[in-house]
Amino acid sequence: MKKIIYTLALIVLISCGKEKRFTENADSIKELQTLLADEFGKDAYYTSISIINSSTSSGDIINTTQTSDPASLKMGEWNHFQGKWTQSSEVTLELSEGAKAKDFMFKLDDSVINFKLLGDLVEKSKEKVKEEKKIDEVIVSSIYMNAPNNGDFEKMEYFITIKPKNGGTSFDFWYKLDGTLRKFDY
Repeated sequence: MKKIIYTLALIVLISCGKEKRFTENADSIKELQTLLADEFGKDAYYTSISIINSSTSSGDIINTTQTSDPASLKMGEWNHFQGKWTQSSEVTLELSEGAKAKDFMFKLDDSVINFKLLGDLVEKSKEKVKEEKKIDEVIVSSIYMNAPNNGDFEKMEYFITIKPKNGGTSFDFWYKLDGTLRKFDY
């Protein structure tokens, strides 16, 4: 009976020590979209979303700059770590005359950023490193999505960094929004 109690206690301790990761696979990337929508609303506008793998059991760090009212020219920079959102700064946009703030922003509705495609690209990038570099275990080190400063979303890209689980050379992937690999570098 004591062994069962100790085993259950150990399982609880282990499960409590690991925070959610949004860089593990395609499904976890899709969960990121839900997390953002739950926190900021489905109609929020973004200029950047980044996910950094902290390489510890403390989970990923998500950083985003977003607003629910682009016309206000005010955005909040937010960080998500260990299950909590904190605002790190407020950003005031400066635009040229006649420009509209929302022309430089994207939403979570898949019209610009496609989270399913992004998840597939993460999986594809991991497999490419495993196969070409003969590395058994790799992790996603980071993912960046930044709206272009000139508002030309044709030039926007997904930037994904993959590295060996135990450290070493990082492998960088730049993908166009349609999923075309533009550059692979290390």
